[in-house]
Amino acid sequence: MEQRPVIHLARTKAEIILDVISLFVIISMIAYVAYMWQDMPERMPMHFNGKGEIDGWGNKMSLIALPLIGVIIYVGLTLLSKVPHVYNYPTPITAQNARGQYQNARLLINSLKTVIVILFGFIEWSVIQSAKEGNADLNWWVLGLILVMLFGTIIFFIIRSIKLK
Repeated sequence: MEQRPVIHLARTKAEIILDVISLFVIISMIAYVAYMWQDMPERMPMHFNGKGEIDGWGNKMSLIALPLIGVIIYVGLTLLSKVPHVYNYPTPITAQNARGQYQNARLLINSLKTVIVILFGFIEWSVIQSAKEGNADLNWWVLGLILVMLFGTIIFFIIRSIKLK
């Protein structure tokens, strides 16, 4: 296994902004669930089929799952962003390219963290709206846009990493 340099990198403004957005979405999710809790029925829509229609149900306590998983993902990816020297890279890491590759990879992790938290926030909001309305469908345009952002982010940063050789 190659020996990679371990470099301490200061957080960039972009990383700080992405963290603020992620934390805002997580706090908003938790606050929205708490605010809506009393008005929610005991039986909640929890799964949507390929057409965006409700096809699975759970109890009201299921609303806690997505914010909790969002917090776990936020914490896990935040910790992972602190050790970019252990990531897999499409090109060999050298003393000359380590700083650029590590910064690119950290920004990838932070961008993914933000998009994933936004995705969870949208799903949580959709579940609550479906419960309020009884049979609302999942908004495929918004979900599709978030998924394009997710995969677009991955592709963008992989291409950028290859160019940083």
